[in-house]
Amino acid sequence: MLSKQGEIQKIKLIASDPPLVYFQLGEEHCLITRHALTFFAEAAPGSNVVVFGHKNNRGQFIADQYRVLEKNQLWLDFSLSRYPRKKAGQP
Repeated sequence: MLSKQGEIQKIKLIASDPPLVYFQLGEEHCLITRHALTFFAEAAPGSNVVVFGHKNNRGQFIADQYRVLEKNQLWLDFSLSRYPRKKAGQP
């Protein structure tokens, strides 16, 4: 398994069913399918990330796991919300 670390240059949602997110990590073109929507919410252009994965036959890096080293403003606002989370089983 290869690992790459760097700053995201571009990020965009390519397909929605199943979710497929494209991002550019430095000069490397990368794709992610596992937890792609969560990655899309957590990461933003300028975010530092570490990704683990493999290359496909087209030379694209396919990310299997990721870690965002710094959270963006949207993620911080959501996690620090003053409203409590909905408990399971409540309407």
